[in-house]
Amino acid sequence: MLKETHANVESSRSAQSTRARMVDTVYCYFDEVLGQGRLELIDALMTPGVALRGPARPESGAGREGLRRFVRKLRGSAPGVQFALERRAIQGNKVAVRWRAEGSHPGPVPRGLYVFVFEDDRVAELWMHDLDPDSCSAVGLPRRAA
Repeated sequence: MLKETHANVESSRSAQSTRARMVDTVYCYFDEVLGQGRLELIDALMTPGVALRGPARPESGAGREGLRRFVRKLRGSAPGVQFALERRAIQGNKVAVRWRAEGSHPGPVPRGLYVFVFEDDRVAELWMHDLDPDSCSAVGLPRRAA
């Protein structure tokens, strides 16, 4: 009986540490990759074939290099943009995050919802949805297709 209890505790700890690693990866993506332009971190955070999905993403399915192009475009059009994470939810291998952009951009505050799908400790899919496409285009994110 003691071994079963110990196994349950170890399993719970492992799940907690996996969840913590997933959350750390998401925060690193927003803060260091998007916010600071640290493209070298993409290799550590994303699988080689990371799929970028969403209606406003011409880079969809383009892997790490497509993500690098996306980040360069974003940082080129809004170099001072930072992201605040408003809410997050974790279920299984997925982390959903509602974000808002902060910085010196005109117009309404851009907001979005991203879902990160993990394989082991890296992001295998990134679902991107802009909640207000007009405000997102103000900071260089492409407008959602009609």
